[in-house]
Amino acid sequence: MKKNEMYFYQLLRDFLADYLVTRRNFSDKTVRSYRQSLNLLRNYFREEKGISFDKLDFSCFSRSSIYDFLMWLKNSRNSSAQTLNLRLSAIKSFLKYCSEEDIELMPVYLDISSIHAFKGTKKPCVEYLAQEQLKLLFALPDITTRLGRRDRFFLIFAYETGARMQELLDLQISSIIRSDVSTRVRIHGKGNKTRYVPLLGNTVNHLDSYLAEFHKERSAEAFLFYTIHDSKHTQMKPGTVDYFMKKYGKLAHEADNTFPKGLHAHMLRHSIAMAMYKKGIPLSYIKDFLGHNSVDTTTVYSYADEETITKALEAVNHEEHNKEVTKQKNWKGKEQYLLEFCGLS
Repeated sequence: MKKNEMYFYQLLRDFLADYLVTRRNFSDKTVRSYRQSLNLLRNYFREEKGISFDKLDFSCFSRSSIYDFLMWLKNSRNSSAQTLNLRLSAIKSFLKYCSEEDIELMPVYLDISSIHAFKGTKKPCVEYLAQEQLKLLFALPDITTRLGRRDRFFLIFAYETGARMQELLDLQISSIIRSDVSTRVRIHGKGNKTRYVPLLGNTVNHLDSYLAEFHKERSAEAFLFYTIHDSKHTQMKPGTVDYFMKKYGKLAHEADNTFPKGLHAHMLRHSIAMAMYKKGIPLSYIKDFLGHNSVDTTTVYSYADEETITKALEAVNHEEHNKEVTKQKNWKGKEQYLLEFCGLS
């Protein structure tokens, strides 16, 4: 092959294998999402346009062709507006990278960048953080500083207890109940109801470290989370929490663009509930953990998200997929070579 015939594939390979991983430091999950989007586009060109992968080049990336691809996803695969925007974002990112590598490709990028994001009705689901996103979030506060250590503990504690923001801010030292065998938090919630949430393992260690630094006197009436005004400890306000939540949410989104924008305390409550549901915890137990009046409220966590559906499909198709891979391993055509070269096989 001549060099110019490989140019498109070289840029695609470098985008997936080097740019996203090394220069942008994206997570494995984010890179997989980009790869999946570009694979869907490749399949669309082959199935709907009759253009095989070894015939692709930048002339295929016109505004009309990409818009038709998105409409194909919407109509043939029932993709949501959120999914369409995710696919569009991946394509735009690839072309933006190409335009930065080669100024002559700038018109291609500008043409596609004029496609606006899709608007759609919100799904009856909650916004939550996956485990990788939680690890990223908890690692962001600067724990060499006092405020950084406070913020990290608040984030971890909010997640592990599943408490509402005001419930967290109303906690006092006396809300921590210890015995020889357990540590629990007494949470006074909506409807004047009290519930008890156990703390386990590392969460207790984080709590002990926090108390040792921020509550040396251990006054039973002192608020667990406080700010200092005029040398006095006062109850932390929701605005303070919103401020550092937005700060860390912005940093997390910059590090991983799949991280939801507009981080708020309730998202951590949703995250622990979804983690429990995915582990098979009955909704009735999650209801009591969250302090819901009715299990009907808790059913919001029982929808099948994209990750759950993907895992189910992988489980069902695993055996057949392995058979196909075994059959195809010995075939090395031009298209197969290019797919492996680009990391899309």
